[in-house]
Amino acid sequence: MLGAWGEDAGVGELKRWERVGTRTLYQRAHVVVREDALKLPDGRELAYPVLHLGASVGILPFLSQDRVVLVRQYRHLTRGFSWEIPGGGILPEERPEEAAQRELREEAGYRAGRLCRLGGFWPNNAYLDEVIHIFVGDDLVADPLPADQDEHLEVGSFPFDVALAMAQDDRISCGPTKLAILWSAVAGRARRGA
Repeated sequence: MLGAWGEDAGVGELKRWERVGTRTLYQRAHVVVREDALKLPDGRELAYPVLHLGASVGILPFLSQDRVVLVRQYRHLTRGFSWEIPGGGILPEERPEEAAQRELREEAGYRAGRLCRLGGFWPNNAYLDEVIHIFVGDDLVADPLPADQDEHLEVGSFPFDVALAMAQDDRISCGPTKLAILWSAVAGRARRGA
């Protein structure tokens, strides 16, 4: 029988898994593949693979109330080019807001006069150890930084409704970009009272 929030009322209380060990299988730059040794609530032990990337940011920059900036780059896994929000990893000792500004400057050539955090999410909380913080940037001013050595980017601007359509019909395939655009659309409707 399901309770008010969908939980099974006939099952006892869920218990946490206990990490009893960990070992690194592979590391290159900020990417770590590790294997955690876990003890399950029933006493069994399990080897559990984890891809660790750490925390990162994405920023949806608005050139005006109805125009956004996206960057296009080649993505090896999809074997194609992808329109995306500027973003990347958070450096040690860097706050998410600072990382968002740095990535915006490196990838799109702008600094946001105002940042608004939409929220954070785990792209895959089963095997991927990464949290992505999503921001909207307004009041942009040109303030470029050199791009990372492995980044070859095209910067483009789109009417927001076109970017929204691209996120909905899969012309945009990047998860954080889709979420940022859809999140911004919902937040915009809430601000306008729709």
